[in-house]
This record gives sequence, structure tokens and C-alpha cells, in this order.
Amino acid sequence: MLALDIASLQIMGAFTNLLAGAIHWIPGLTGAGRRKWAYYWGSGKLLIGGSNAIILIIGFDNTAFFERFLNIVMMIGLCLEVHSVAVFGERSVPRPLIAILGVLLLASIGLMIVDAAEFRWSFVTLGLARGFCFLGIMGLAAGIARRERLLTGWITAALFAAVAPIFLLRAGRLMLTLIDPVWTIEGQPVEEWMIGVALILLTLTHFALLQMESERTQAMLREQASRDGLTGALNRFGLRGIEAALRGPCALALIDIDHFKALNDTQGHATGDAVLRLLVDLAQRELGAPGTVIRLGGDEFACILPDWSQADAQSFATRLAERFNRAVAATVDGPLYPSLSIGVVAGPVDRDLDRLLTEADRAMYAIKRTRHPEMPRMAAAR
Repeated sequence: MLALDIASLQIMGAFTNLLAGAIHWIPGLTGAGRRKWAYYWGSGKLLIGGSNAIILIIGFDNTAFFERFLNIVMMIGLCLEVHSVAVFGERSVPRPLIAILGVLLLASIGLMIVDAAEFRWSFVTLGLARGFCFLGIMGLAAGIARRERLLTGWITAALFAAVAPIFLLRAGRLMLTLIDPVWTIEGQPVEEWMIGVALILLTLTHFALLQMESERTQAMLREQASRDGLTGALNRFGLRGIEAALRGPCALALIDIDHFKALNDTQGHATGDAVLRLLVDLAQRELGAPGTVIRLGGDEFACILPDWSQADAQSFATRLAERFNRAVAATVDGPLYPSLSIGVVAGPVDRDLDRLLTEADRAMYAIKRTRHPEMPRMAAAR
């Protein structure tokens, strides 16, 4: 079987842990909120990398007691890594994992105190701790990826899912070796390859959380760019983002607030802003999760109603107008109370949303002309 240079891989692992620890730890000191995860992740990497480096420098057989102590330090570093992922995802470390790691840590301390002839049992506890910690990180990363739709989260979970069994199997093989020496002969080449693969995969995980944070930040920026800062509704950029996903029948309601300019002029922009937010809140409640509210500009909004009929959309418009009239009375201090003009159309989208917007605009201004005789001149000027 092809031999591996395990010593070189261990040196590389110690160096990359120290490098990753320094990169994460220093910015993490001044971090707040979610950035605090970098402090814990960097601290864990420094403890693990530093312990590995010391062991490589002094040699494995120099002092069993000191090596057991460094194994405990590495276990603490592993616990910090798990905690950092929990902080990153704003979750708690699972209680069963805390219990398992607590038992393994106490066992390692006991092995350090007891001057046993066979000190390799401390490597068994360390291997088990690594395996269970990596399983915990895998679960936390998968949860983050599922909630926030992060591809890098799934990649991180997959890497730790591949590494965790290697350490658990290696710890189990070492236990068998201590129980029956025959396993040492049969398992040594396989064990070397297991260690080598694990070290290479772990190197790929050192900056996994930074990649996840980068993807999270990009998603947040895209979300902010597609939202109206005042009302939280989608803006025109956000509308174009969802347009390609629209298929089949769709209803569209175009909403305009009557007397909105006069309201701003007489009662101030704070009142006008409150009315805009009120409208979006009421519309989203009436629509439910499938519907989408878009602020087209000023006091003009659109509601996209996938798979709704003309009758359903008209019923929605009637309910929204009635609820708005009742709610606005508590927001506006008269004598001028705004109302809604809502134009409703329905038909197949077929990626031609502009056509529905144009038809809804005509329907909305037809309603305005009916309610306000002066609207024909305003519509013509428009």
C-alpha cells in the first residue's frame, strides 16, 4: 500500500490551524453580535494548532503527562469551535453533545492524573471528542444552511460529515488495539490513510465560517437592495427579481392612495410615512405568504396574486380598501382622510408582467375618474 507522509500532514495541520486562528481571533476581539463567533473559532484553532505544534516539537514519547495535558487543551479548543458555530447560527449547542463532551473531558482529566502505564487511552478520548464535535458542527452548519439557504453551509456540513466518522472509527480502532494488539498489525496502514484524509479535509474547513459569512452578507445586501427602506415592500428591482419565477395564471392589483400629496402637505411627511407603512402591512396580511407587495414609487403599490382569479382579486381589493378606511382613521388626524383606488386585472403572466401592470394602471385610473371628476385631466397629463 502507498505510504503517506503523516508527519508532513501533521505539520501542515498545525500551521494552518495557527494561521486560521490568528486570522479569526484578532478581528473577533472587537466583534459584536454575530461577529463574536470569530473570537471563539479563532481561539479554538489557536489552542488546537498550538498543542499540535508543541507535540511535534517535543516528540510524542518525551513525556506522557504533558501530552495528556495538551490533549485536554485540544478538547477545549474543539468545544470552542462547536460553540462558535452555534453563535454564528444564533443557536445553542445540543445538550446531549454537551453531556458527551463533558464526560470525555472528565475522563481525559482522570487519565492525566492517574499515572497509567498505557497513556494512549487519552488519544481514544481525544478521537471520540473530535468525532462528536465534528458531528455537532455538521448538524449546526446544516441547520444554518437550511434556514438561510447558504450553499457554503451545506458544503461545510458535508466536509464535517466526512471527517467525523474517520475520527470515530480511528478511536474505535485504537480501543481495539489496546484491548487486543493483533489489531495494530492489521489496522496500521488503514489508520494512516484515515489520518491523512482527515487532515486534508480538516484543512478545507478552517475558513468555512468566513465563506458562510461572506455568502450571508451577499444575500443580505441583495435583500436590502430589493426592498423599500420605508415600508419593507419589494421595490422595482425586487420586482424584476421575482418576475422570471412567475408562471401561469396571475392576478395583479395596482393601488394608489388618493389625496396622499395633500395629506403630506397638511399633516407632514411623518403622517404620510405612517400611512404608507399601514397600507403595506394591511395588504400583506390580506395576501398571506403567497402574495407579494411592491412599492412602485411614491404612493403607488402593486400586489401580485399568483393563481388568483379576477373575482378573488376583486374581493381582496374590496376587503383591503375597507380595512384601510377603518385603520387610517386612527392614524390620520382629519379632516382629510386618504382612501384607495385599486385596479385589478387577471391573466397569464408568461413573463410579460409589464402588460398586466399597464392594464391594471388603466383599471385603477378608470376607478379614479369615477370617484374624482377632475381625474380625466390629470390622467391625460400623465
